[in-house]
Amino acid sequence: MATIITTAGKTIALDDLSLAALQKAVGGYIEAVRTHDDCLMYINENGKVEDLPLNLKASTLYRYGRRDPIAGDVVVLTMEETAQMMEDSCDEDLD
Repeated sequence: MATIITTAGKTIALDDLSLAALQKAVGGYIEAVRTHDDCLMYINENGKVEDLPLNLKASTLYRYGRRDPIAGDVVVLTMEETAQMMEDSCDEDLD
């Protein structure tokens, strides 16, 4: 199960791993970045341009968070969850 980390520091479980659900959770187009523990964190790719609030909790998880803080809400997935999401997406495309 994926986890949303809000700019307020709240964590919320996310069961739907579709592209639309990820985009809704971050409030725009997604960009994947790696965390210190090799999870993937999906962020709003325009978070800084749109002047979204800084996400201190997510920034501490991000490999380069000290130099490049994260703006906006994020979704954190393990590599297994990301692989499952990609597999499900491919299956939908074939249907």
